[in-house]
Amino acid sequence: MSHDPLLEHRLKLPVQPEADLPDVYAAYGVATHFGEVISMLRIRLRDDTWRAFPYYGLTSIAYDPALGIDLVFVTTTVRLKGRNLYPLFSLLSDHAVRWVWEADRANWLNTPEASTVIERIELGPEASSTARSLRM
Repeated sequence: MSHDPLLEHRLKLPVQPEADLPDVYAAYGVATHFGEVISMLRIRLRDDTWRAFPYYGLTSIAYDPALGIDLVFVTTTVRLKGRNLYPLFSLLSDHAVRWVWEADRANWLNTPEASTVIERIELGPEASSTARSLRM
């Protein structure tokens, strides 16, 4: 079989694992190229555990500067609390976010004031009851 560099390039997945596990805190990671289809939103909690939810199960999204972002999935509600969350809300609405990361105290304190920081991620039905207040 002949060596075809173009074919090898086309067969490579556009995922960059090193971008999915940054060494330095970042509130979120975005698509690596224009037109990338992101099937699931991955959530990294401060204890270094992960959850993932399919974007196709996202039924609504709400943003309130005082309350944060509520992502209502078919199975659960995810609430993101933090500061400067509107850029993240906008990207989530476009399904352009690969992952979000809940900051620990040190990262929260060391992140510049103008940057997005996710201070807390709440999962489950306890978040869904408060999600209704965002939609009203």
